[in-house]
Amino acid sequence: MERKMEKTIGKRIRECRVKVGMTQEELAEALITKKSTVSAYENDKIDIKISILKQIAKVLDITVFYLAGEQDEDINSDVMQMAKVLQQIQSNELRKVAVEQAKVLANINLT
Repeated sequence: MERKMEKTIGKRIRECRVKVGMTQEELAEALITKKSTVSAYENDKIDIKISILKQIAKVLDITVFYLAGEQDEDINSDVMQMAKVLQQIQSNELRKVAVEQAKVLANINLT
């Protein structure tokens, strides 16, 4: 049985950078680093600190979980948007209501 080639963090960074139409130079500028450093990240030549990974995820509007291979890309945008909306709700009670409503909607969509 043939095993599918696993994407590395570097490959995921490159893929997302290209998808948003950003050059290595632009990503480097956003991260306050050099293009050669971004290239090294994308080619898995150097290890990336968690703090840098968080910055990359923020700039590319993806999650660290996706970069680490723990989450599918196609749910990133919706999950990120929902998380941002929930974070804006000041009241814990209202936040719980919003989560319960989302659960109800998910059940409706699943049946």
